[in-house]
Amino acid sequence: MTDTRQIVLEVLLEYEKRGTFLSELMGSVLSKYAYLEERDRAFIKALAEGTVQNRIALDHCIDTVSNTPVRKMRPVIRAILRMGACQILYMDHVPDHAAVSEAVRLVRVKHIRQLTGFVNGILRALSRRRDEGGFAFPDLETEYSCPEWIAKKARADLGDEAAERLIRSMGQRPPLYLRANRVKTDGNGLLEMLRTEGNEALGAPFPEEAVQAGEGYLPLSSRAFQEGYCSVQDISSMQAVKDAVGALPLEEQLTVADVCAAPGGKACFAAELLAGRGRVLAYDISEAKVPRIRDNIRRLGLENIAAFQGDALAPREELMGKADLLIADLPCSGLGVMNRKVDIKYRVQPEDILALCKLQRNILRNVFGYLKPGGILLFSTCTFTAEETWKQDEWIEENGFHKIVSHQFLQGSDPCDGFHYAVFRRD
Repeated sequence: MTDTRQIVLEVLLEYEKRGTFLSELMGSVLSKYAYLEERDRAFIKALAEGTVQNRIALDHCIDTVSNTPVRKMRPVIRAILRMGACQILYMDHVPDHAAVSEAVRLVRVKHIRQLTGFVNGILRALSRRRDEGGFAFPDLETEYSCPEWIAKKARADLGDEAAERLIRSMGQRPPLYLRANRVKTDGNGLLEMLRTEGNEALGAPFPEEAVQAGEGYLPLSSRAFQEGYCSVQDISSMQAVKDAVGALPLEEQLTVADVCAAPGGKACFAAELLAGRGRVLAYDISEAKVPRIRDNIRRLGLENIAAFQGDALAPREELMGKADLLIADLPCSGLGVMNRKVDIKYRVQPEDILALCKLQRNILRNVFGYLKPGGILLFSTCTFTAEETWKQDEWIEENGFHKIVSHQFLQGSDPCDGFHYAVFRRD
C-alpha cells in the first residue's frame, strides 16, 4: 500500500531543500504515481499545495501552542507539523485523530522516536485551540499567508480595499475555465458535452467560448478535452485574445506571431478565431515546452498554426515587418495568480520586479519590428504591480503605439486570475 502522506512529506522536504518550483515537483510526483487511485493523487496534491499555500498562517498557529518556534525546528519535524496542522485547520474531510496519528507515524518512519510525544502534543493542542475559539492573527497578511512586502505593494498600487480582497483570496480555490474550440463547437455545445460526461459545469461570465468546470474536473479524464473540443484557459486570457484579434482587419492571410507562447493557449485561441483568415507562428525559448504547444495543436486539430523554439530577445529577420498581430505575453512576477501557483509568493522578491520590467522592455524593443505599420500589439502580464502593467503601457505608447483597449483583472475582485492586458495599434 502506497503511503500518500510520506509522499507529501518527501515533496515538502525536497521543495524546501532545493527551493524549486512546487509545480515541477508535483508534476513529477503525480506522474511517478500515476497508478494510484485518483482520490489518492488528489489528496497528495491538496495536502502538498495546501501546506505550502498556508505556510505563514500554519507557522503562526503552531508557534501559538509550541514552546519551540517553528523556525528552530528540524526541517523534517517542521514539515510533519505543517502537514498535520494543514489537515486539522484546512481539510475538513480529514478527521483530527487521523492527522495526529499519521504525523506521529511519520516521525517514527524518520527514526526520530524521541519527538513523537512532541509532535503528538502540538497537533492535539492545535485541535483543542481550534475548537475552543480558534486563533488570533495579528493581521490579514498572517491569516491569509501573504508576505508582508506583497501586501504593502498591493496597498500602494491598488488601494486598501482591492488589496484586502486580493490578500483574502489567497485562501480560495480559483475557478477552472475551459475554452470551447471554435473549430469544433461553442460554449453551449461544450457545456452539453461536459454534462453528458457526468461533469458539473456552468456558463462563464465572459467570453461566449468559456465554460466553468465543476470542482474536481480532470481534463485528462475528459473526452471533451482529449478529443480537442476544449482547452484549459482563464477567461481573462481569452478576453485579451478576443480583443486583439477583433482589432484586425477582416481579410485573409493575416499573420500572427506569439513570441512567448508556451503552453500555447493564446496562440491556439488566435488560430481558432482566425478561422481560415491566416496563420499563427508560436515561439518559445524553452526547448522542453515547444512539444507541449505542438501537442495542443494536434489535439485541437488546428492546421493554421506552427510552433518553434525561439528566444524573444533574439531578432528573427524572417518576421521583420510581417506580423499583423504580435502577442507578447511576457515574463512577469506572476503575482496575479498566487492562489493558483501557490508558491510564487515566496519565490518572488521585491528586487525581481524591476529586473522583470527591464526584461520586458528588452523583449518589446526586439519584437516591435515584427509588426507591419498599423499592426496590432497585445501586451499582457499575469500580475498587478504598476511597473509591470500600466506603466509599461505608457512606455509602449511612447514608442510609437496607440492604445485601443486595456483591462486590469484583480485576484479577489474579479471571477478570474489577476491579469493585465492592453491592445495597441502601431502608428
